[in-house]
Amino acid sequence: MIFGPKTRHRAACSLVLLLSSCAGGMAETASPPTMSLYGAFMAGTYAESTGHDAAASRFFATAIARDPTNQALLRQGFVTALLARSPEAPKLAARMGDDPLALMVRGNAAIVAGNDAKAGADFAAMAKTGETGLIRPLLLAWAAAGAGDFGPAIDRLKGLETTPPFGPVYTLNAALIADLAGREAEAAPLYLMAEQAFPAPNLRLAQAIASFQARQGNTERADAVLVRMAASHPDLRLALKALERDAAKPMIDSAQDGVAEAYLTLAGSLDQPKQILLRKILLDFAVQLRPDLAAARLLRANLDTTLGKPDRAAADLSKIGANDPLYATAVMQRAEILDGQGKGVSMLPALTALAQAHPLDAAPLTLAGDIQRDAKHYAAARALYSQALARLGPNPPGEAWSIYYGRAIAEDKLGDWPNADADLHRALAIEPGQPFVLNYLGYSYALRGEHLAQARSMIEQALQVDPNEGAIIDSLGYVLLRQGKIAHAMRVQIRAVQAAPDDAEVNAHLADIFAAAGDHLAARNQWARALALHPDKPEAAKIEAELKRDPAGS
Repeated sequence: MIFGPKTRHRAACSLVLLLSSCAGGMAETASPPTMSLYGAFMAGTYAESTGHDAAASRFFATAIARDPTNQALLRQGFVTALLARSPEAPKLAARMGDDPLALMVRGNAAIVAGNDAKAGADFAAMAKTGETGLIRPLLLAWAAAGAGDFGPAIDRLKGLETTPPFGPVYTLNAALIADLAGREAEAAPLYLMAEQAFPAPNLRLAQAIASFQARQGNTERADAVLVRMAASHPDLRLALKALERDAAKPMIDSAQDGVAEAYLTLAGSLDQPKQILLRKILLDFAVQLRPDLAAARLLRANLDTTLGKPDRAAADLSKIGANDPLYATAVMQRAEILDGQGKGVSMLPALTALAQAHPLDAAPLTLAGDIQRDAKHYAAARALYSQALARLGPNPPGEAWSIYYGRAIAEDKLGDWPNADADLHRALAIEPGQPFVLNYLGYSYALRGEHLAQARSMIEQALQVDPNEGAIIDSLGYVLLRQGKIAHAMRVQIRAVQAAPDDAEVNAHLADIFAAAGDHLAARNQWARALALHPDKPEAAKIEAELKRDPAGS
């Protein structure tokens, strides 16, 4: 079976410091005023478990109104309100005592109101241990800076430069505070210490150092830092020129910006699955305090995509304006998200503009080619892939295998197998052993009844890389069928169906093997199952033809 993950397995922008129909309807419904405590609690729990944060927040608000002294219920309702970005969250935070998230909410509100002393008091009440204990020194330092106490703010962080795992982050923030205070002589060695502590600069570190160096007149030094960063983070390559252009702008203009940066820092450092909701809340804090913080929006969009909320992710990215240095990165990420929803064609004009603005970069053209291919516009896809390859020159980099692979698929769909075959071999020459390419080539040979021994060898090689991929197991079953090894094909194809039980083509291939074995009743039942799995039109037509060929099953 030919399977189609996107032509390029693009890493989501790495900014590390950096339902059921019932639930769907419920998400749009306010809690009835007569709903009982138990009913509201159960409805809220269900909505929360199915990812409907706004509905969960409303139901928990109703439950809290029925039992206002229940601290466990209040805590659950508060966290849900934070996840839903509900305006009720600050009201609930006022009732949450020394809960660390509640203290952050109250401290954030004080920072926005210009009451830095109140913010400092709230942040000081946070526990000194645990995940939130890591951010406590940063929040306290920025609150002090907001109050004009720059010396104590810097000293608080300078004493923590060797504290794992956040030591370099504390040093960087000390540099940012000294920079904000106009203490360039004090900021310079702190920036240098922070830079030396990281093996390769991440986005925010690179921006901070480049900004300081550019404002000191060291533009070559600023550009070099950004170039090194982009080399380590290919998804940010398109942003490089804009980052260089805007390097002289200060990264932090206020204590409020600094607090937002602290939340982004901590969110970027949390990478355990159990920390995903805390990451989300911290990124929400960062964006609330600084709506123009594009790095936080990019990371939050990536997280929302992971959580199955692509609409919210795309909406977040659409708020990154064309004048932002990270606009190109946001366009690429948004186009990928919309393509996954079948809406990628709407992003083609923006990708065309990016391709024109970056005439040496193949990425916008490649992504546009992917979108056109997914939309079954194969001639347009082939042209875009060819333009992308032309930009890479005669010695393309390793990533070019995926462009040849994408063009081969388009060529195959256009009936141009000789060129598709050649492009697949070009992809393998660049990336030997690539399982997607091996599988596509081997399965295509099997479909054409050509080079069956070579096809089997290719597919078996692909399975060594990804032994549990149902599509590749299916390919092996199919080539065994074409070789006449029916019993072996049957065993393999049953494994393929177990690995991909809802794939119509995989199930249809098992029916083909049943028919080849002479078990027509099992074949008819299996074809009927495959048809019930809603295959695409060509596959459905093939299955229907098989069913009509032997209507009695004899």
